[in-house]
Amino acid sequence: MTSESSTGGCRGFRLVAILLFALLGLPVATRLQANDLFPRPPEIEPAVNFWLKVYTEINTRNGYIHDARDLSVIYETVAYNQRAISNARNRVRDNLRVLGGGKRAGLTAGQREILALFPEGVSNRTLNAAASNIRFQLGQSDRFLGGLRRSGAYQEHIRQVIEEKGLPLELGILPHVESSFNPGAVSSASAAGMWQFGRATGQRFMRIDHIVDERMDPYIATYAAMSLLEYNYSILGTWPLALTAYNHGAGGMRRAVRETGTTDIETIIANYRGRLFGFASRNFYAQFLAVLQTENDLDRYFEGYNFDPAPEFREVRVDGFVDAQVLADAVGIDLEQLRSDNPALRSAVWEGNKRIPSGFPVKLRVGQVPPGDLLALVPGDLKFAAQTPDVAYVVERGDSLSYIAQRFDTSVSRLVALNQLPNRHRIQIGQRLLLPQDSQAAAAADTAGSAPAPVELAMEPVQVASNEPVRIEEPILPPAAVLPDDQELDAPVTDEEERAVAIDPAVDVARSNRIVSAELAADPSDYSVDSRNTVEVQASETLGHYAEWLGITAWDIRRLNNMAFTDPVIVGERLQLDFSRANIAAFELARREYHADLQQEFFSNYHIEGVINHRVAPNENISTLASNRYLTPIWLLRQYNPGLDMNRLQIGQEIVFPQLHPVQ
Repeated sequence: MTSESSTGGCRGFRLVAILLFALLGLPVATRLQANDLFPRPPEIEPAVNFWLKVYTEINTRNGYIHDARDLSVIYETVAYNQRAISNARNRVRDNLRVLGGGKRAGLTAGQREILALFPEGVSNRTLNAAASNIRFQLGQSDRFLGGLRRSGAYQEHIRQVIEEKGLPLELGILPHVESSFNPGAVSSASAAGMWQFGRATGQRFMRIDHIVDERMDPYIATYAAMSLLEYNYSILGTWPLALTAYNHGAGGMRRAVRETGTTDIETIIANYRGRLFGFASRNFYAQFLAVLQTENDLDRYFEGYNFDPAPEFREVRVDGFVDAQVLADAVGIDLEQLRSDNPALRSAVWEGNKRIPSGFPVKLRVGQVPPGDLLALVPGDLKFAAQTPDVAYVVERGDSLSYIAQRFDTSVSRLVALNQLPNRHRIQIGQRLLLPQDSQAAAAADTAGSAPAPVELAMEPVQVASNEPVRIEEPILPPAAVLPDDQELDAPVTDEEERAVAIDPAVDVARSNRIVSAELAADPSDYSVDSRNTVEVQASETLGHYAEWLGITAWDIRRLNNMAFTDPVIVGERLQLDFSRANIAAFELARREYHADLQQEFFSNYHIEGVINHRVAPNENISTLASNRYLTPIWLLRQYNPGLDMNRLQIGQEIVFPQLHPVQ
């Protein structure tokens, strides 16, 4: 079966007209005055002005030595090399310490310049604090200009997606902040693509595996980015928070709102001290506002810019599993051109180890392929009913990634890339690892025995009657041997060190908590322990889980909470816990790891394509709606409705259900 559509280049005249009006400064729909949607509080004005300078005044050959908290304080502009940066930092730090010691007379020229950057009468304490708060920021003007040029290829597609969803058009500038509109960008934290999705968050909305990584396709990823922003806004209620959550996660921003007691972005930026709320998160919204100002007044900041034309594609959904070279030869295009236009297909496809998946929307450039039914050009005997089989290994106790790589004559980096592992030091007993499909690895896998089939994920949530509380009765799963990560894929770690971490999971709990929190970035659930040692019960948790993580029995928890044996554990209520045998940080880590693994497995089988707003009718209940009509697990339903009391539904009440699509 063949289906075709066109993307990009279809509304070229409209794009030219919009750009012309924008450049002339005329009022058009794209230049929205969205002060109510994207407020610019005076408290963050210094940060906005700082980023304006970064984006428009200095290029990547230079940078600013500045104060990391007060961005109005820029000490020096220095060349981008390690020695110049180090010397400038030391020079500024030494001068600040002299001033912080109380010296105000007989100052050097450098000391006078630094003192003039602060308010008159600045305290020694402030100056001493500034000495420990010095940061370097690389200039971005040339990157911004390059991103501006590249944006021409995607602007109309982005606009179309935004309009389809009814979202503010200003959101379309976000790739300037994330990647300078580079669809092939990959960050040091493994965020990928033009919209810079991490694997865990991206997997909610796209297919991401060893065959297809839709983060790398700027057209597909645009839908995912707008779905994520739409979700963030539905959870947080304001665009400043929703945008900041794009960097910090919806869960992180909900914690920020809870702890500061406000949704005002300026107050959160100034006062929130979350362990992951660092410089990037604090400045994300200010960067967005700076880009918005730049985009709305390009002629003021740049000269001689131009825009790449939007390519015009035919999109063909292949009607079988087809080798990439076979498809390229059949339609008469170069394999490298096919690869360039379909960046979501991973290396295994282009190296011939995997076939293009059946139903995959292949993009083919108009003018480079003949008209008519292109799939009819592919010989029928070269269209397969199934994908090339995987060669896999199941992790056993005592294994490390380096040991597995050595055993199967491959490299750690190749295993990390093939399995899209978030880090090289966190594998689990029972985890199924794909091996490269060369003859030595395949032969070794054959001698090691075939891997078991993947576990099927049960989607049905707990069945309850309309007047009963939502209980949690899922079976207790065996604990996973989790290896913490140092967030550096290439950091050398010995087998002994990896096994030591597996034996003692308390090694660097804070570091592991940061990693797992990043994997749960889009999850707004509260997995923390409050000051009274209570937790909010989340879906898929049991007393058995709590008992295991605490080193006590389930009956101990029932007794502490005055619960009879027949009393249910109710999602959304709070439980008192006993931490006499467990560290709170380690408990929170084990809890988050459990949910991260649960969600990772689910989103390897399903992704979210949209939402449905459902109004509750008479005699409807959560269980029936979730399990029978929308096939949504309770934990995911709660993420889309964090304030919903699932035990007290009212007729006419609106509930948001994610639309789930199975991964092909």
